Formats: sequence, C-alpha cells, structure tokens
Amino acid sequence: MSFNLTAEQWPYGDRPIYVLSTTLQRAPESLVGNVQVFPAGLDALVGHLRSSGYQHGYVDGGTTITSFINAGLLDEICVTQAPVLLGEGLPLFGHLGQQVDLSAARAEAFGNDFLQWKYSLNYSQSTG
Repeated sequence: MSFNLTAEQWPYGDRPIYVLSTTLQRAPESLVGNVQVFPAGLDALVGHLRSSGYQHGYVDGGTTITSFINAGLLDEICVTQAPVLLGEGLPLFGHLGQQVDLSAARAEAFGNDFLQWKYSLNYSQSTG
C-alpha cells in the first residue's frame, strides 16, 4: 500500500496485479491503474481471472496462499529461505483443511546465500 512509485519505477511492468483484501475496497491513489483490489474474496477473484482467460498466476502472502491451497488451486509452491535467524515469527501457513503432499522437489542456492525449494502439490482426500 505504501508504494509511491512513478510509472518508470513500477517493478511489475504491465503485468496485472490483483490484491485480495478484507480491509481495502479500492487501490490507494498511488496504485490506481496498476493494482485491482478484490474485497469480495477468493471466489470472485478466481472467477474474474478465469473469465479473463488466465490459467497461471503468482500468489504471495501466507493467508492468501493458505486460501488457495485450501481451495485446491495451487499446483506448485516455492519457498525461499533467507540466511537470517529471527528467533520468533508468524507461521508460514495457516490451518490446512486437508493433507497436501509435496513432490518433484527442486532446490537452488543463490550467491546471496538464499535457498529456494520448489515442490508440486498433491492434494489428498483426507481432512487434517
């Protein structure tokens, strides 16, 4: 929300950016034209994206990722570990309504000591 960037500084180019929010009704003035807010929730966003022809997207934020997993909408997950020990923090994900098995692991180490794991998600029929 605090992005106050010029068009030249906007890091996402012409990629459409959608924000799920329970507190925002519209994008802040500095982001109008770059960001579309969906206060109605995940179903409204997914319906809009599907009707617009989108088949793939990038999802960020623990609560949002959890919602997408619980809806069975993620095929792949990428976790990046920064080389910092915080000592405490928030859980990466919230409650998952089902077991989700991870497979097809791939890992990459970067020059800045970040590590990144990518997995395919396999949804089970049992509830957790």
